[in-house]
This record gives sequence, structure tokens and C-alpha cells, in this order.
Amino acid sequence: MISIVICHRNEDYLNAITQNISKTIGIEYELIVINNQKKEYSIFEAYNLGVERSKFNIICFSHEDLLFHTEDWGQKVVSHFRDEKVGMIGVIGGNVFPKSPSPWWSSQILNDHLISNIQHWQKGVSKNNYQEIISQNGTETVTKQYNNPTGKNVVDAVIVDGLWFCIRKELFNSKKIRFDDVLFKSFHCYDTDISLQVKQHLKVCVVYDILVEHFQQGTINQSWFESVILLNRKWRDKLPLFEKKIDIAKYPLYEWETLRTFVYWMESNGYSEKKTRQLILEIYPLLPRDVLSKKISSELILRVKFSKFISRFIIKFNRLFNDN
Repeated sequence: MISIVICHRNEDYLNAITQNISKTIGIEYELIVINNQKKEYSIFEAYNLGVERSKFNIICFSHEDLLFHTEDWGQKVVSHFRDEKVGMIGVIGGNVFPKSPSPWWSSQILNDHLISNIQHWQKGVSKNNYQEIISQNGTETVTKQYNNPTGKNVVDAVIVDGLWFCIRKELFNSKKIRFDDVLFKSFHCYDTDISLQVKQHLKVCVVYDILVEHFQQGTINQSWFESVILLNRKWRDKLPLFEKKIDIAKYPLYEWETLRTFVYWMESNGYSEKKTRQLILEIYPLLPRDVLSKKISSELILRVKFSKFISRFIIKFNRLFNDN
């Protein structure tokens, strides 16, 4: 039996997923809708309310803007939790998580993007090897995303994405985990934080026998950046985490690339030069030193010593020179 918690904002989406769950789940369930149309709660607060109201031993947390394509998917959820070592499952995630501030989809130098879903993109689609375009028009692209480097039905992960995931209720009952509504006040990083909490006790997994269709894409804004930095400070002493064998020689490059990407994103989202410098100075001493990382390391140092405009010019010049 499953309790399904939804933080509700959109009436049309809620009506669609309610009907879809009824037709596809295949087992007894309860639907707990936390009405957040007036934005009274953060996602952390809304999900904690859902946990308090739930009565079954497996809790699924779902965005309302998705539909299930798998018949009897509830039975599959129950079967995954028959493994007593499994504490959390999702359909998207990553198996490496760095010490640098990062989302689950950090650099693929080491991190596998574990994915199985249908995704609607309103702002264009990034090109990669695991997306097949299903349909496309002037405003939207729909893709089938699939990446499973192991070929197994269940793959150990570090983080799962928040569009849909399920957790054993006993972890909440024993007060081992809780959505951290004290530290976080927004709609970001709830999935990463609760994944890391679960991982201190049981396994976090991505499963490939449940297919969902997701109608909206996430938003990267300043609230997202602030949440990611808070998350990084909270968990820094326990990072990095790996759920696969890695090429240890590539680890320094992975960390540098992850931090560099995060800094680029900050700049493109309106962060000041001072803010990006402060983050680099905070993270830089914690990262590994290695010959592989020298080039990226020097770029970051340039950002601290000089303006971002000068450092960008030097970076572009270096790339042009190296390409030739």
C-alpha cells in the first residue's frame, strides 16, 4: 500500500494526475494533496505535512505535472521495497556527487546521469546521447530519455531527482530523516537533501521499470543557487560520495569542472563578480590538487584576481590556441 503526497499548485495538472493514478497504480493507495496555491508552504513544509497525514508504509512524493505510463506501477514500487536495504527509489538521479556545489546532473566526467522518463522541454533541449526526440514544434520539444550504463533494473545512486520518488515511512517515523524546513525555505534541493539523509541509513536507487512523463522543466534562478550553496555547506564534510567504481585519476578534474560550471551558471544568472569570487575562495581550498586540474584551477584563480571579463578573454584565447 502506498501514500502519494502532492504539493498542489495547478488545478488542471492535479485533475489529470489524479485520474491517471487511479487507472495505472494497480494497488490500494491514498492521495494526500497539500494545497499550496497561495504559496503558504515551502516544498519542505508541504512534504512534511504529507508525511504527518500519511498512513501507509511507503510514501511517494510526486510533482503534479506528470503522468504514469506503466500499468500496475504501484506493485513495482512495493516489490522494490521488499529489499530491506532499499530506503528510497526514483526514476532519475546520479551515482557520483562532488564536494563542489552541484545539482545531481554534475559533470559526466565521472557522474552517470541515470535516467528513464519522457520529458517536455519548453526552452529547447540540450543535446546528449541518451535523448530521443519524440515530437517537436515551435514552443515545445518532447524527448524520451534513457541512460542505464549497468543494464540492471535497479541501479544504486547517491541522489534522485524530485519529480517523483518514494521513501520508506519508517525512516520518518524513527526520526532518522525529515525534510529540512528549518534550513531551506524555498522549492529547491529538497530531493538532494532528503536523498543524502536516506543514504546515511539505507540505499538510494534509480529504477527502470516505471516510466513517467514530466510536463515541465526545472528552473535555475538565484533562489536555486542559494539553496545549492546551503546544501553544499550542510553536507560538505560527507562529500564526495560515489556509488560506482571511478577512475581516481579523473576525480580532481571532475571537481574542478563541476565548480567551474557552477560559477559560469552563477554569472549568467546575474551574480556579481564579488559573489562568485567569494564562492571560489570558499570552495577552492577544499578541492584536490592534481596536474590534471591545473588548467581549470588557473582559470578559477584568474576569476579571483581579475575581473570575470579578463579571465573569460584569457580562457577563450587558451581554448582557441589549444584547439589549433
